[in-house]
Amino acid sequence: MAWQEVLLDRITFDDVLGTPGTEWPIGTPGVPSDVIADVITMCTNRNLRKINVHGAVTLGAIMEHYCFFGSEHQDIADQVSLNGQDVDGSHFEGLIVTGAQGGAAFLTLIECTVNALTLFAGRMKRCSFYTSTCSFRDASFIDLVDCESVSGAVTITVQAPTRASIKNWRGNLILTAQDGGVCHVRGYKGYLEIDAMTAGTLNVFANGADIAINGDCTGGTINIFGNARVTGAGGGVVINNYTLEGRTKGLDDIHDRIGGASTEGTYSLPNDLVENTAFTIPAGTPGSQRMTLQLDLSNLVQNVDIRVKYDMHGDGAVIPIMETFNWTVGMDDIVYFREISGQRAVTVTVQSLIVQGAVKDIDYEYTVG
Repeated sequence: MAWQEVLLDRITFDDVLGTPGTEWPIGTPGVPSDVIADVITMCTNRNLRKINVHGAVTLGAIMEHYCFFGSEHQDIADQVSLNGQDVDGSHFEGLIVTGAQGGAAFLTLIECTVNALTLFAGRMKRCSFYTSTCSFRDASFIDLVDCESVSGAVTITVQAPTRASIKNWRGNLILTAQDGGVCHVRGYKGYLEIDAMTAGTLNVFANGADIAINGDCTGGTINIFGNARVTGAGGGVVINNYTLEGRTKGLDDIHDRIGGASTEGTYSLPNDLVENTAFTIPAGTPGSQRMTLQLDLSNLVQNVDIRVKYDMHGDGAVIPIMETFNWTVGMDDIVYFREISGQRAVTVTVQSLIVQGAVKDIDYEYTVG
């Protein structure tokens, strides 16, 4: 195929050097067009679908199933504005693309510069984001493959896609306002911020990421896998942290439940025969399943009754006695209680059966886990 045939399989547009009209040779490389409506007419008349673009152009009509190719772009002002037009099934390569995407189907961008593109549905491959904003279209299928930010963090308004996938992104990224659907972020490196999520599912497969989940994430589910540092707990969103860091934290939590968090103290028993409250252990949480406690009675010189009371009803009124231990002089110094539920408050009292003759200190320790 000769070079002339290659060039003549498409219409050439140039907003500076072009000529209006539709008659041959307008639209050829030597006599490009500068009117996009004329380009559409020539494509129809010559049964062509490929357009070479040089300079800036704003679409003004439906342009489904066209192929647009960039030509010697050197200025960020040389942009193709979609202008809300239907570009279903069209293909853009090597261009600077901006504006709102119309239509209801799939657009393909290859090695393009994306500048404030909104309502995107389709596929981008090896594209660079020049400005900091982009948005996806609801109920659409979206794939971004090997794309990057070239001017700081990019904010993508996710909305509610049927399925969106962002694979091997380079640079910092902010995903905001997901209110439904499913979004996958695969092979992510760098800083990822998740903002204002209210519904839907976000799956992040990290490869050395720093992920921040903002407090305005009030709904939906975030699943994080791989290698990442995760900060922030959101404001109601469900976070499943399956990363190495998350699994390590889970082991730490298990260790805490097994080994428990220990509290120590000293109670000074008055020199009287009254039932005295030595200490109270506050109600635990669902993760605080069991507790153990021990008292060192080595300073006592007279017998005592030790009562462990469990606030079963949770009202703090009359607390039922769960166990009474009658300690007498000569027994082991340390009294030990274990397998006490940590769901409700526990109160420990000590009552001398004979006055001790002086105030006596009782050291105690309890472990909740």
